[in-house]
Amino acid sequence: MMHFKDNASFVIQTLKKYRYGPRAIMMSEECFASLMLSMEDKDVSSFSLQYALDWCREEVTRYKRPQYENAILRLADVYDCGRVRANRLVIYQNPSESCRKLIDSYLSDISDEGRYTQMHLENIRHSVTQFCCFAEYNGVCRVEDIDYDILEQYDQFMRESSKAFYINEGLVSGFLKYLADRNVCRRGCGIFMHYIESGKCTSLKDLTPRAANAIEDRREDSGCFPADEFYETIFDFTERAVSAGYSKTVTDSLPYHLTILYLFLDREGLGYDRGIVETWFSETGLRLFGRGILMARRTYEMYDDYTREGDILPLHWWKHTETGFDRLPSWCKAEADAFVSCKQKEGWGKSTIGMYRICVTRFLQHLDGAGIRSFIGLCPEVIKDFNLRDRHKTPEAKNAYNSRIRKFIIYLELKGIVHAGMHFALPCSSASGEKLVETLSEGDISAIQRYCSSASSPLALRDAAILLIALDTGLRSGDIIGMKLSSIGWKEKCVRVIQQKTGVERVFPMETATCNAIYRYLRDARRRGTGHDALFLGIKAPYGPVDHSACRCALLRAGASSGSIHRARKTFGSLTLNSGSSVEETAMMLGHSGTSNVHKYVSLDSGRLRLCPLSLCETGLSIKGRYDRHE
Repeated sequence: MMHFKDNASFVIQTLKKYRYGPRAIMMSEECFASLMLSMEDKDVSSFSLQYALDWCREEVTRYKRPQYENAILRLADVYDCGRVRANRLVIYQNPSESCRKLIDSYLSDISDEGRYTQMHLENIRHSVTQFCCFAEYNGVCRVEDIDYDILEQYDQFMRESSKAFYINEGLVSGFLKYLADRNVCRRGCGIFMHYIESGKCTSLKDLTPRAANAIEDRREDSGCFPADEFYETIFDFTERAVSAGYSKTVTDSLPYHLTILYLFLDREGLGYDRGIVETWFSETGLRLFGRGILMARRTYEMYDDYTREGDILPLHWWKHTETGFDRLPSWCKAEADAFVSCKQKEGWGKSTIGMYRICVTRFLQHLDGAGIRSFIGLCPEVIKDFNLRDRHKTPEAKNAYNSRIRKFIIYLELKGIVHAGMHFALPCSSASGEKLVETLSEGDISAIQRYCSSASSPLALRDAAILLIALDTGLRSGDIIGMKLSSIGWKEKCVRVIQQKTGVERVFPMETATCNAIYRYLRDARRRGTGHDALFLGIKAPYGPVDHSACRCALLRAGASSGSIHRARKTFGSLTLNSGSSVEETAMMLGHSGTSNVHKYVSLDSGRLRLCPLSLCETGLSIKGRYDRHE
């Protein structure tokens, strides 16, 4: 019966805390005393809700029965969850004098606005008074002492006691915001009540112990950027995003994402620190944002740029996940990093550096899987085994990988880490091959022309300019997306391009329709004031230069059977030959330095190919034989 006495005492203390009257408390004490005597008489060793309710219906007089049943249900709550649930309690509204003055001041302030009816003002008074009494009953002596813990308790109380809890909390949120604006309570309190109803508020107790400890370790680092200072920058940050041209969907979400972070930082007494944000987001991001997690992550990345640079960097993107290169074992990671760093210093492009990382990663993973834990164990037999096991779809692809791995091995040789000549164990040559020349069909060209002629949206206008340039000049996709505003010669109706593949500057004439398409794109679709001199920019913020996918997607949106922009180049070369141009003229139009590659397009000139064959008579070959017999 020890637990029974303790739990019954807890119920009585709860009623006293919520300022129930003497009679209500006395009825509960009588109920528990009578129930305990009945349990002792019937030799019932532990409390049972069903036994207690049956006893109440059978042994208690009718006028006492409702009060006794309430007492029994409260006792059952304590056995069940260690407290009396809110739906068993009533807050008797009798706030302190200081709270009453603040409530009157708040109601007077909002009633002067003339937006609320008298009935609604009474609802506000009731909700706010109830909240102040709840805070006082739970140990908050002054409004200034309201904190996140008492707000969380109140939220739990309201969720249990009312289905329309969010309406009550919305009214309380307005009152707390009023107090925060007058520095009576913390700024985050009013915001907290607005967000907690949707489950968007977090604390350290929501994180795993490891994450919570990692954040605690960085607490001192965050002290130089307090949470309140962080909150004050949200408006300026959002305005800069608006000025940068980000869509309304993005700019509306920025304050939302940052406010949720602010509530966490302010509740835990933390300041802004990138490490803290990364740990917190990795633990709570999916639960808080669901399918919008990528947009939220971009918000925090953009804001981190803003804190360090003083402005938004639209073209800066963070790497979010580890690659195989990042997970290389320690015995080889340092040399792999140093090799890639050398390639970066040599000025290679981002995609080339990425290929070096992939190739080196594949090679080193094979070595590690073979049990090698030092470059001292590298020998020709291991390298040859890698070459045999490393599969590619084509010899050209294997050659591309091996040639980069050989350079890595040569790098190790030059540093004296492996024996000289080790790279010869890995071949890097393949027989040349020929491919069929694939061009756009007549149906593809017709679909592209229809799409370009009807283009009206910004995206379609950009597509039209890209596609007509491709068909009219035969430029490669890299040269198209690399075009500058200054590349267009409007009077001469031409485009001047330094080819990425050869580094040679070429001038390509354009038809009037192509020039018109570029002009319409510049006038109606290209974003102004971006500071970029690239001709083709993104349609949405951050309005940076487009990549190769813009050409591929333009073809597919136009209804072509393939997204390969190189087919347009081959189509241009084939049509140039078919129109009667010589091989030399075709090579010049394609931007080739010689005629050695033009033969790929000659095979498509079926009309003139028919003129090439010799008759059998001219060759001196006889047609007599079994196929000349007459049956």
